[in-house]
Amino acid sequence: MTEPDDILVGGEFAKFRAAYAPVVNPAGTGAVRRTVRRRRQRTVVVTAAAVILAVAIPVGANAALDWRPDPSPAPAQTIAPSPSESTPPSKTPTPTASASPSTVSPTRAAPDGRISRSELLAAQVDLPAWVPGSTCTTGPTRIVADYLDEDDVLLDGLVHGDVDGDGAVETVALLRCQLFEQGPSQVVALDRDAHGRIVVLGQVARSAKTVPGWLLDMQVTDRGTVRVEMADRAPATDWSLDWSQRQWRDYRWSGTHFTQVDGPTSFGPNPHRADLTVSAGNVTWSAPDADGARTGTIAVTVRNLSAVPAGLVKLHLRMEVGTVADGGDWSACRDGAPPKGPIVCRFGPLGPGAERTFRFGLRNTNNGSGTGIAEVTPIGSDADPLMDPNHDNDEDRYTYGCTAVGLDPEETATGSTTIACNR
Repeated sequence: MTEPDDILVGGEFAKFRAAYAPVVNPAGTGAVRRTVRRRRQRTVVVTAAAVILAVAIPVGANAALDWRPDPSPAPAQTIAPSPSESTPPSKTPTPTASASPSTVSPTRAAPDGRISRSELLAAQVDLPAWVPGSTCTTGPTRIVADYLDEDDVLLDGLVHGDVDGDGAVETVALLRCQLFEQGPSQVVALDRDAHGRIVVLGQVARSAKTVPGWLLDMQVTDRGTVRVEMADRAPATDWSLDWSQRQWRDYRWSGTHFTQVDGPTSFGPNPHRADLTVSAGNVTWSAPDADGARTGTIAVTVRNLSAVPAGLVKLHLRMEVGTVADGGDWSACRDGAPPKGPIVCRFGPLGPGAERTFRFGLRNTNNGSGTGIAEVTPIGSDADPLMDPNHDNDEDRYTYGCTAVGLDPEETATGSTTIACNR
């Protein structure tokens, strides 16, 4: 700035001070104190704000880091008014987290499979197969209460219980056929279909040709197990159920069929059952003696094919009247040689798998010939009776007669010629 300019500015400031100096009052000590107090208050407020920000910023940062979305966020809901409010409740249902549309229809309740005796007798039931080789009716069958005909299927027992685990009760029936012949038996589980018709759920157990020969009873436990009582031998005219072995076997429904889950799976040898067999040779009479009687010898072998001992065995030789026991092995019989009447030998014991051969002497006064039968029967004892259910091998046929003399061999072989004994 040039010197003339400095002189001009300085003059102007001098005029300003001269005009305003009389009306300007100095601030004084009070004004100074008020100014200092205001500055101190601003300092405290600023400091407090800084402290609050120092605490809030880390907390907010941690919260931002820990935030995760709700894995199953609930949809927005309408907040219901408090009881003090008079606003009426909305008629629109409040949505829930599980309110998703579904196309699955409600589960159908299991049908009631409790079938009464009268209902079962009035229906046709599609029966499973009986023991192989049986002529008992299968397929659609009308079950009867009283056995009248050999083709009838008899209802012999009925129990109820939940056997398939569906929460509803089913029916279990004991059925028999060919009762007069101690024929087959079976246990079946019955239910109803969706239309209420009686259907077979499955066959629980059945009898067999050998063992078990008879089904006696049945039960249904609280766990749905079907228990069946069975015997190794069926009752017969010459066989009491008191001599049969009995056992319970347990069966469960697998979803497709019944399987055994407990109990024995086989029977041991029945102590009252012996399987004996006999074989006999032919008899040739000798020439007549001074009294006109002829003698001969027959060889007989008895075998015990069973696994139990035969305490006492009866051997009977059936021949024409006039033939009696005479010499040979009759002394080995318990009662000796029979003096007259039936030609019988009682002997024993005969152990399992054992056999015994006799050579019995015979005497005949009729000079006859023909065919005889050797028959064997197990007796046991009064306290331990024995029965032989296999009758096919209990007999053997043999011939007896005289040696043909002076006859054509071809004529003799035909069996149509009566062979006369030499005198």
